[in-house]
Amino acid sequence: MEIRDYIKQGFETYYNKYRQVTEDGFCRWMRPDVPAEMKVVDTGEEWSIWRLVPSQVSEDDIYAMEKEYGVTFPEWYRAFISTYHHYFDEIPEQPVDAPLDNVRDMYNPLLCRRGYLPFTWDSEYGKIWCIDVSEDAGEGGGAIYEIEHEILFDLDEERTDRAELKESLVLLYPDFKAYFDDTFLKG
Repeated sequence: MEIRDYIKQGFETYYNKYRQVTEDGFCRWMRPDVPAEMKVVDTGEEWSIWRLVPSQVSEDDIYAMEKEYGVTFPEWYRAFISTYHHYFDEIPEQPVDAPLDNVRDMYNPLLCRRGYLPFTWDSEYGKIWCIDVSEDAGEGGGAIYEIEHEILFDLDEERTDRAELKESLVLLYPDFKAYFDDTFLKG
């Protein structure tokens, strides 16, 4: 199965797992101000259930971000940010009206300059999760690490080398596929 199809299947599986509407009319996938094209049903209410919409993020959009960040995105991550528009809470939201704005908010110059691509955060504990894009990644892409965001304030952006930065990183997953499977496909 191709990577994009795998990501698509994972997003759909995860979305369908939590799409039930309670007797009170609530659903995990409800949120305010959903663009019309992402609404399951347009009821005119402030809160709506959103749906997955095929992404309009282009290869050119991704190349521009790579140039801006100074890193090449792994194939798994490229598919991850360009398969569907969504409002998942585990990763930066990608609505149709601003699909890469929240992804761009993850940028960190120190991490990127040292070969780590920040892609999400643990909002409960303030940890940034990043992909090691400097190693020769295996089938599932580079290893996934986390770092306390406050540590980054103490590191000199120009003088901190990769080895010093790596001392502050905690390995979470051996590759992006393992992260994806655990987050979107686990039972």
